[in-house]
Amino acid sequence: MSGRATWVRFVLSALPIHVLIALNVPKWFIKAINKIRRAFLWKGRKEAQGGCCLVAWEKVQRPLELGGLGIPNLEIMGWALQVRWLWLRKTDSVKPWLSLDIPIHANVLALFQVGMQTSIGNGTSTKFWKDKWINGSSVRDIAPLVVAAVPTHIRNMSLVAEAMVDNRWAQDIQGGLSMIGIYELFQLSNILSEFVLTQEEDVHTWRFEASGQYTAKSAYLAFFNGAINFEPWRRIWKSWAPAKCKIFLWLAVRNRCWTADRLERRNLPHPDHCLLCDQEPENIQHILTTCVFAREFWFRILAKFDWQVCTPLRDELSFSEWRRTSVKKIQKDKRKGFNALVILGAWLLWKHRNACVFEGDRPNLDRLLQAFKDEHHLWCLVIILPHNVQFSCNAEFV
Repeated sequence: MSGRATWVRFVLSALPIHVLIALNVPKWFIKAINKIRRAFLWKGRKEAQGGCCLVAWEKVQRPLELGGLGIPNLEIMGWALQVRWLWLRKTDSVKPWLSLDIPIHANVLALFQVGMQTSIGNGTSTKFWKDKWINGSSVRDIAPLVVAAVPTHIRNMSLVAEAMVDNRWAQDIQGGLSMIGIYELFQLSNILSEFVLTQEEDVHTWRFEASGQYTAKSAYLAFFNGAINFEPWRRIWKSWAPAKCKIFLWLAVRNRCWTADRLERRNLPHPDHCLLCDQEPENIQHILTTCVFAREFWFRILAKFDWQVCTPLRDELSFSEWRRTSVKKIQKDKRKGFNALVILGAWLLWKHRNACVFEGDRPNLDRLLQAFKDEHHLWCLVIILPHNVQFSCNAEFV
């Protein structure tokens, strides 16, 4: 699945980019592409039934740090790409397409107004009523009632260079103002009296990027501002483990593996007990942490590195919580190695469980430990693991 995820993320998602830049594509267009992307991700085919999809597509499309697979959300990606037109109108006014009436989504305009900041110079490229040019604020932020009294076409066209000459901006106000509006007008006038235009060009910066320059990535991520972070994302995606193991762990911490508890909820055939211990009901947290078989496996592995203090207890809340608390007991220079070993162990436990379910094998701790040793050796050969978390492949487990 890791290979398919890469294809979806970097190939299938890239096909509609040029259309998304230029057009506000209809919902059906995005829905049709998503249907293909979703089916290929989960089944490797053009079409797939909903039951094949282990995680809701909306969650899959989130950035890694927000709990997704990093597969782009095409609608949001289109918005992020459209921000480019507004940025270039400000920063590169000689482009021949500036006169084109390119459709811009309302969400794009809203993000641009939030993300663009201007250091005023001669005022020739800055909108007086709309842009954030007054110490990081716009006129609307300071005097909303005054702005409401200005006709829309004037708000869209008036430049700072023109409006500041002899206070022409005051002539744009039409109709009467309330007492609060009059107070805002005086306040705005006092602030503007401190500004003196120069002969230098206006400087526009993009606040979502450290360089101050617009990038599609920064605009895309800005649309997710305020979302809740996925706590274990760094331990999964920044680890030294192969991609297939990372995706398995992503599914495991989301409780989206096909274990007996999930099969039972869907009235599908399932084992009555965990096949590894034959004592308790099966779920992914049990298989990876609280199962007697799993805890013995973890003890034997961790003891090899003098990390037996991290062996999971019978009453651990979850696999993810055990990893989070255990890594704090490890020296800082070895924590990333410990994390990779835990991912390897979890991956092999899951494979061993599947062999018992689908191939009729019996649980065998010695065989599992040997598989761990062999796989660990391969990881070391490709320098996945550093020397401080390696052991001799001829060594015996305690």
